[in-house]
Amino acid sequence: MSEANQTLEQLPPRAEKRLAALIAAGKYIPFEKDLPDKEFAYIKCSIYGATDTNELFVKLANGQISFVEAIPSALIHPPMADRRFGMDVIDSQVAFALAEQMWVKYRGRLIREGIK
Repeated sequence: MSEANQTLEQLPPRAEKRLAALIAAGKYIPFEKDLPDKEFAYIKCSIYGATDTNELFVKLANGQISFVEAIPSALIHPPMADRRFGMDVIDSQVAFALAEQMWVKYRGRLIREGIK
């Protein structure tokens, strides 16, 4: 095995794959689902909580492509699994700040791919 392949294999799974696995296992909380962008309604934002890892996942999508990133929750207590009735204000701030960072990073591709 080459050194490059070995390094790639040691990297943690990408956020997209981790989120898909969490959803398949039912180990997530859907805090926000398909919130439309104010200017580009075809671009949607979804926010999920990972009950086992206490992370927040943010997904930006336009129906054709999507980008997912994760960030640790700002809260230790209560555990994510106990937040089924809604996202805490602090987590909301963290998640939407990540969404804003992602928007800056991916907006060109989200807009361009959505126009086709």
